[in-house]
Formats: sequence, structure tokens, C-alpha cells
Amino acid sequence: MRVRQLGFTLVDISHDGHSSVLGQDNGVELVVASQNFSDALCQSWEQITDPNRLMYEVLPGVILVSMPIKRRRRVEDRFNEHSLAVVVLTESIHENGLIECIARSQQITSANLREQLSKISVVSSGEVNRLVSMLSWMHQDVTEIDRRLTELQSMSLELSESYEELSLLYKLSVNMRVNQEPAAFLQDACVELQQVLGVKWLAIQLIEDDPRLEDLAGRLITAGDCAQSTRCVHEAGKYLMVRMSHEEHSVVHDDTAMLDVPLIPKLAKTMLIVPIRFEGKQLGILFGGDKIEGTHIDSIDVKLCDSLVNSMSIFLGNMMLYEDAQSMFIGTLHALTNAIDAKDSYTHGHSERVALMSRNLAEAAGFDATFVERTYIAGLLHDVGKIGVPESVLSKPGRLSESEYDQIKQHPEIGSRIVSGIRQMSDLIPGVLCHHERWDGCGYPNKLAGNDIPIMGRIIGLADAFDAMSSNRTYRQAMNLNEVLSEIVRCRGQQFDPELVDVFVRLDFSPFFDLIAKHHDDKQKRISA
Repeated sequence: MRVRQLGFTLVDISHDGHSSVLGQDNGVELVVASQNFSDALCQSWEQITDPNRLMYEVLPGVILVSMPIKRRRRVEDRFNEHSLAVVVLTESIHENGLIECIARSQQITSANLREQLSKISVVSSGEVNRLVSMLSWMHQDVTEIDRRLTELQSMSLELSESYEELSLLYKLSVNMRVNQEPAAFLQDACVELQQVLGVKWLAIQLIEDDPRLEDLAGRLITAGDCAQSTRCVHEAGKYLMVRMSHEEHSVVHDDTAMLDVPLIPKLAKTMLIVPIRFEGKQLGILFGGDKIEGTHIDSIDVKLCDSLVNSMSIFLGNMMLYEDAQSMFIGTLHALTNAIDAKDSYTHGHSERVALMSRNLAEAAGFDATFVERTYIAGLLHDVGKIGVPESVLSKPGRLSESEYDQIKQHPEIGSRIVSGIRQMSDLIPGVLCHHERWDGCGYPNKLAGNDIPIMGRIIGLADAFDAMSSNRTYRQAMNLNEVLSEIVRCRGQQFDPELVDVFVRLDFSPFFDLIAKHHDDKQKRISA
């Protein structure tokens, strides 16, 4: 475009003598199409394309300024070498009979050719070198601009890929919380990565033999559209997990047929497999295949998968550590409550049963999973204050005196003081302190009534009364289930929250009685021992 604006012509020339004008036709078209020009190209190709020469006078008055851009074009069964050049005409073209010679070869009159060439810029001999230098500088500028544009495009592509990676990792980090549902986190991660990678399908296969994975053990999580069944992907995942059991780095198979496993090529022609490990232990693999656009799985894809799998490994590892800590915590609470219940042989297993029914009631009443679990823990600890009550009072046969009953009534406050000393248990205090309050305000220790009683205290209080009536005591035998439920309904709106009673009587009580049987068997074994 710039060459034409300067009044010159750009031509595509070939070492075999062929040439063509690029852009609008003019008188130069007749010159470069002539046999004279073609013969001169063939004879002088090396000089014309010599990188150390800025120009070459191919015919008298016809100068070619070679642009250092060479291309190879396939013509039938051979390659032709091409180059670009600017045609500069000087005053000499009108001498030595060249015009007449070209006119005859093009079958036009020399006057006609001269008229067409008169419309084209003709450079004086003294201006040629300066013009050639200007064209050379212009080409260098254009070449440098093209190079920088290429670099800019490459950088933009890298930035785009980095943005996708950072965006994906950010989304995952936001969701990577200990209380995040693990299956939901892995499913979201799998879907996001499948879309960013542009593969047809992606899957996560987890190991089966670690109980800390809980419901995730042996789980297959998929995203995208695989031509084969989920069962086929699951079988492939288990096989690849064994194959990758000691592998720590990602593997790309450009041809899955080379794996010599009939199942794998049915899933994909190319496959990426990334081991999921935590502290040296295999937790599973991430694998997927075939780019949607038909391109190869490259190093950028592998890098992105490695970053994501590292986040997955940390999440799963933290989840397992949390399960370890939670299991140890609950185990410690069970040991503590068993020690408290052991102070009275008639209340063996009482705290565990109250915790069970409290959890079941809270869940049936529609509370969220976190509150349900915290209510369970508060149920385990609801009688922790009995540590401060003399054993002689707790295990006294028959009914208690008024002063002894007053000592018993102190255990909610004692328990709340114990729990308040542990920052992580501060939310359990309402359950421990208020489980003996009554809906009608006649309970203890603070005679709270109705909705002034914290909901956790109301739930545990109902579960505590249910277990007390369903268990043997020193002063009476256990009541049967129908009798217990009738009593609870009778006390609806007096001792118990009426809405909770309506939910409670519809619960499944078989887990409760299974636990009573277990506690009875444990007690008999200790007696026999």
C-alpha cells in the first residue's frame, strides 16, 4: 500500500522467470510480463536476491529493489522460490531501444507503451540510491512492526491462557474450604477444568481403601461427554490408577492404542493422566481425552492440570486431616461422657443416646448440617456438669431428698462453666445450660419459658426426657415406646416445645433401641470380665 502511494510497483518474482504485479495494473505490468524481463530474472536471480545488495538493474532503466522476504510455493511436483521486489524505473528505460523491444513482444505500439509509462514515477539516476535506501528503511520498519505484532499476539495468547488458569484456580480457592461439600468441590473443579482445557471429557477417579475419604472412596466424578458408558470410564480409571500408583508426574499419551489395553482407545485417541497424591500417598487420578478442536494436549494443558490437581490434593488432604481430628475429638468426647455415665450404672450410654436422638430431631426439624452436628456434640456433653455432683447422690437408690435434688440441679451450670472455658465449644453452651428448662417456665436453672429457651436446649431437653423414660432407673423400670410417646404428647406445650413434639413422635426410633441393645451387651461383657 505504501509502495503504491509512492508511485512504485510491487511485484512477486520467481527464479524461473515468472512474475506478477501486486495491486493495481499499470504500464509496469507490460514490462514485467515481457520475455526480456523473464529472461533477465532467470539469468540474474542470484544477484537480485543477494542479501548484501539493496538493488539490481535487471534491464536498462528497470531496477529491482529486493525485499528480503522469500517464500516457497508448490507448483505441481516441484517448489518454486519466490521473492518480493519493488520496480523502480529510471530515465534510462527510454534509451537503448528497450521500449520498442518490449512493445513488440506485447504486440502494442511503442507510443502506447510510452504513454502508459508516462503515468508512472520515473527516477533520475542521481536519486536512485537515495530512493533505494528509503525503501529499505521502510521495509525494515514494516518488518520490525510485524515482528512486534507477532510478539504481542504471542504475549496476548500467553496472558489469555494465564488468565484462564488464574481464574480457574481463584474459583477453586474460593470454594476450597474445610466445610465445603467435597463431592461438590470436585465436581465443580472437574467441570471448570474440562471447559478450560477444551477436552471432550474429563474424570476424577479416587481410591477405595482410605476410610477418611468417607463417601468419596472409590468415587468417579465426570464432566463433558464421553462416547462410552460411565461404567467403562470407571473401569478405565481403576486400571489407570494401578498403572500410575507409583507415578508422581503427569503423562500424555498421544496414541492410546500404544497402551495395549483394549478398553482405553475406546475412550480417547489421546489422553492426559495426572496423579492425585498427598504426602506421597496416592489418592486417585485425573484423566481425560481428545481436544474438542482436534489439537494436541500440550505443555500448557499439562501445567494447568498440575496446578489444579495440586489444589485438589491439598483440599483432599486437609479434608482427611480434618476427619482425623474430628474422629479424635468425637472419640475423646465419647470417652469423657462414658466416664461420666459410669458414675451411675443406670445411666450407662445415656449421653450417647441423647446425642443420637438430638441429632435425629434437629435434622428432621430442618436445621442445617452444621447445627445438627453441633447439637449432637452438645448432646454428648449435656451432662458433663455431673462431674461436680457427688457420686453418692448420682448413684443413690430410690428418690432423692430436696437437698440432693438441689445438688443435681446444679449440673447444667457446672457444665456450662466447663464448656465456656473452651473457645471452640462456646456455641454448645445453650444446649448444656438449658436442657432442663421447660416450655412453661417451671424448669431450671433460670426458669426460661417458650422461645426464650435456646432451640438447642429445647431439642436436647426432649431427647434427654425420652431416654430417661425409656431406660431403667433405680426408682422405676423403663416405660415402653407407646407409653413414652403418650407422656411426651401429654406434656406438649407444658414441658416441651409443641412444634418439636410434633416432629419427634414421627421419628424412626429403631436406631435408638439398637443403641440401647449395644450398651446392654457392652455392660454384660464388662460384668462377665
